Amino acid sequence: MITSAPLRVSPSPLRSSFSPIHNLLSLPTPYFAAMKQDLIRPFLLFFLFSGLSVLTAQTEKDSPTSFKNWEIKPILGVQLWSTYTMGHQDYVPESDTYVDASDRLNFLVRRMRFGSTAKIGDRLFLKFLGAADWIGEDQRSGPPGGVNNGAFPNAQIWDIFAQYKLSPKSEALYVIGGYLRPPVGRESMSGALGTSSMEKGFNQWYMRQHLTGTGPGGAGGVYLGGLSSLSEKIHVDYRAGVFNPQNNGITGGRTSSSLLVSRLNFMFGDPEKETWTYGLPAANSFGKRRTVALALNLANEGPTGAAPEGTSLLGVDGLINLGHFHLEGEYHRMIRKSSEPDLESATWMIRTGVNIDVSPAGADVPRYLEPSLMFYGFDGTTDIEDYPAVLATNYFGGRETIINAGVNYHLVPGKVRIGLHYTAISGDRGDLPADGQLSHYFSQPGVGGIQRGDYAGFELILNY
Repeated sequence: MITSAPLRVSPSPLRSSFSPIHNLLSLPTPYFAAMKQDLIRPFLLFFLFSGLSVLTAQTEKDSPTSFKNWEIKPILGVQLWSTYTMGHQDYVPESDTYVDASDRLNFLVRRMRFGSTAKIGDRLFLKFLGAADWIGEDQRSGPPGGVNNGAFPNAQIWDIFAQYKLSPKSEALYVIGGYLRPPVGRESMSGALGTSSMEKGFNQWYMRQHLTGTGPGGAGGVYLGGLSSLSEKIHVDYRAGVFNPQNNGITGGRTSSSLLVSRLNFMFGDPEKETWTYGLPAANSFGKRRTVALALNLANEGPTGAAPEGTSLLGVDGLINLGHFHLEGEYHRMIRKSSEPDLESATWMIRTGVNIDVSPAGADVPRYLEPSLMFYGFDGTTDIEDYPAVLATNYFGGRETIINAGVNYHLVPGKVRIGLHYTAISGDRGDLPADGQLSHYFSQPGVGGIQRGDYAGFELILNY
């Protein structure tokens, strides 16, 4: 006679000394905190098959698969840079010293985006977006995170997803799935070609590495979201979903856990956008919005090969639009757990700008000068006693602060601009090893330990 063993539900290993994160990430019942992966997977399959059943049950009149009304739009964007870097130093392990590298001029294609969107009927939306970045990058130039794309540059898939509006007359509920970034953090969710600084805040890079194990931050997943108006001047955007980041062995090994994410964004005044969709619009609305927005971001992942006892994230972000003035910022606290003490770190960013109308008389399209200023940082450990936790959870130590100041000239607002900027970078590694797993100020792929130099830069953006 075969008898089944009783189901034992172990307490969650994600017990954090940072109690606000634990309390907020725990649901009203201990459902997810206690559920094993063999229970999560059937639930997800049920959710997906239920969604497919809803789609196939639509009448021919409402069905998006009738393909009667297609709207296809191409996407093409390019960001061209020239930078001049000063003060870069390489670390030499043999002498335990830093040596100066030549100041240098570098021309590169910082970003290229290409693809298309397709709207089928009123409810189904598809998007494919490809990317080719860092074409011509010098490994010792100042911009952080760059890895030269090679003598024969490669392109990658950036986004590919389908988005379906569950109600034909309401923005209250959508389902979206594919390969995309988890909906966490304003900087990560907004497009790079619309930011007012020369470079996006790389606070998003640390957060994406924490959640998915890669800088681009893409992962397979599905989530629900919607946009509702609580009153004429109060609106809410909500998102919650599940992802399975597979890159760099994060959940591709023997130990696997799903990444659970959620975001709640309250907007006072105008909504950031009239219809719900993946991603966020640029903070600079060129005078179209008067908005104050405040969002809460949560993420939780169980044990993985990178963090043997799991990861969590808690953060807030905000936006202010007052005519042609805009201010945005965010703060996220991250915890990675292993057999070592918890590794805690944080990222933050604040950016502001204002448009000054410089349109010539009789111009068909307004032109603006936009002075802008951005600060961002990564606050990791600088204590050698915490370094085993850095290694055990495959993350980074050290601190860095970046200041970017510049001016943009918008020839076609939102489409064509040139900019002139200066970026200053500083860092602190405490007593951590100079050639260890450190923040961008102290490390460069392909070079090793460094102290990154400041740089001046000119850019041209075409975004269609």
